[in-house]
Amino acid sequence: MLRPSTPEQLAALAGELGAGHSAAPDLVLDAAVIYERRRRGVLDAHAFGRYCDTALPWILQRLLAAESDLVTLRAKVAEHVAAADLGHDPAPRDLLDDCRRAGIDLQGDTADAAAVLEAQAHAHAIG
Repeated sequence: MLRPSTPEQLAALAGELGAGHSAAPDLVLDAAVIYERRRRGVLDAHAFGRYCDTALPWILQRLLAAESDLVTLRAKVAEHVAAADLGHDPAPRDLLDDCRRAGIDLQGDTADAAAVLEAQAHAHAIG
C-alpha cells in the first residue's frame, strides 16, 4: 500500500516548488518515454538533464496535487467511517459533500460508477 506523505512533507514540497502549474497526463507519459530513451542510451545525459529541468517541476506539481488529494480523501473517508462507528448515520451524500467542500469533486466518478453498476445489472438480468 502506498504510504501517503504527511501534511508537513507536502508543505515542504510545496515550499520548494513554489507556485506553478501541474503537468498534464500527456507530459507525464512523455517523461516516461524520455526516461526510457535515456535508459536505452538513445538520449545523452545532457539532453536528458535539459528535459528534466523543464518537465520535472510540472511533474512534481502534479505529484503534490495527487498526494494532497489522497491525504484529503483518506481523512474524509476516515471521518465518515468513524462517525458511523460512533453510531451516527452519515449518508454517502454527506461524504461526497464533504469531499467536494474540500476540493475533491467525485460527482463524475459516482455517475460513471452508477453507469457501470446499471450495465452490470442489465447484463445479469439478460444473462
